Amino acid sequence: DENGIGDHLIHIKRPILRVPHLCIHLDRGKNDNFGANKETEIVPVIATSIQQELQKYTDNGGQQASKHHPTLIKLLCDEINCKSDQILDFELCLADTQPATIGGALNEFIFSPRLDNLMNCFCALQGLLDSLQSESSLKDDQNIRMICLFDNEEVGSQSAQGAGSAVTEYILRRLSAGASPTAFEEGIAKSLLISADQAHAVHPNYGHKHEDDHQPALHKGPVIKFNANQRYATTAVTSAMLREVARKCNVPLQDFVVRNDTACGSTIGPILSAKLGLRTIDIGNPQLAMHSIREMCCTTGVHQACQLFKTFFETYPEISENFHQN
Repeated sequence: DENGIGDHLIHIKRPILRVPHLCIHLDRGKNDNFGANKETEIVPVIATSIQQELQKYTDNGGQQASKHHPTLIKLLCDEINCKSDQILDFELCLADTQPATIGGALNEFIFSPRLDNLMNCFCALQGLLDSLQSESSLKDDQNIRMICLFDNEEVGSQSAQGAGSAVTEYILRRLSAGASPTAFEEGIAKSLLISADQAHAVHPNYGHKHEDDHQPALHKGPVIKFNANQRYATTAVTSAMLREVARKCNVPLQDFVVRNDTACGSTIGPILSAKLGLRTIDIGNPQLAMHSIREMCCTTGVHQACQLFKTFFETYPEISENFHQN
């Protein structure tokens, strides 16, 4: 507008598009080998041409009008109260609009989209806030309590706002500015990063997919992830530190090692650990159906993770000071 160019966050909270699956009657082998052509078979449906004609949108101006469906343009204009010629560009993602729900016969499960990794985002933030409840909580704490929530983790983190960028280093350097010339490097050596990303609970129907001696279960606590090929950044030192944190708040921990005949996933832990030279541990709450549109975890895990993070923020300085490493 006349005041310049700006950006807007937009979240349309009702289902406006859907990708309908082909019914089994028209493809009898679909259940035997499920798969869709990513170019031609997952195009979402927004409206029928008949209904669009009945509710015809007449404002066809703007740079984006010729590239996108006019109904979508109208929805965006209505949502942020603007005209179509004011939209220079946009970046949108489809997401499930159904809210999370508590389920199971004993109300012990959470069924929700995007538990990986919104669950740890929530628990980290809640743990940080809970650690600040006391007026004296920061009085004698010489450390900086900090959480980082990154974009683009599922597609490699190589973006300006991803963990693979320099943004974390820039922030930490600014926080340590004003002290000695080597304050940043000294601070890094004394710090510990908890890379918190959801973990795979053992599936009751697919127990053979887990290593026999490492089968994380729901309700039994956050999972420490280990990998000899450094797909996770956990070391004996960092796991020992976290085990001491867990002992102080009476939160149980589990261990996870992927089967030797199975490829191992990764997290932002190794990325940040390598970029910063920062001691790191990879953990996560156990869940089922990771990356499904509706994932599943346990309610206990939320409480356990919040308690663990809260205690970490409160006790890490003492644990680090009393940790004697060769």
